[in-house]
Amino acid sequence: MDQKLASMAHRGLTLPEPTRKEIRRTGIFCRAGIELVHQQHNRHYALRGEETGGAVASIGHYVGFCASDGKPLAWMQRIQNFMPNGMHAVVLVPEFCRVEMFRYENTYDVLITKHSIATVVSGVRPQIENSVLFYRRMGTLATELWGKDSAFRGGAIPRFFRKSGEEELPPNAFIDALLKVTEAVCCVGCKHSHLLEVGTPVHPGVEIAL
Repeated sequence: MDQKLASMAHRGLTLPEPTRKEIRRTGIFCRAGIELVHQQHNRHYALRGEETGGAVASIGHYVGFCASDGKPLAWMQRIQNFMPNGMHAVVLVPEFCRVEMFRYENTYDVLITKHSIATVVSGVRPQIENSVLFYRRMGTLATELWGKDSAFRGGAIPRFFRKSGEEELPPNAFIDALLKVTEAVCCVGCKHSHLLEVGTPVHPGVEIAL
């Protein structure tokens, strides 16, 4: 993995400063960072992610999480904010995939990464193992899901192409997650979680070796 991909696997999409500035100006808060946390009571390590983001008419940016096989995860904590397009839920598990998408009008960038905890050795804080599963820029979707075509949200994803003009299809296991995150980057004034779901959260993490 080259240095740029390694950085994105850890930190999320690399966006130009003018783009980041415009996202901040719109009031969209989207945090791709992942934390390794230590649960002292049960001597476990776990990964913590925050589902965040939303959209205005011209721009959308969202980070959500799913299981490594693409299936939904249950949130540990639901966050209800007065302000839209912010934090929606928290997940705490030993392994997950992060699904991040950025939209400017009808053009989309997407990054799917996998995160897990390296082998735990007594007395040593483990590392987070990160890998890129799917990364594509400048995908297209003519449907205006944030406006006149909002009825089609949840039923469309952008199309991505190689330089040769051939279509690049995402992994089948993540189609459902991509449908949801595409909906999320078109959800103007978003106040709810699109990927993490209500359910019984998986609390156990990776146990410390004795």
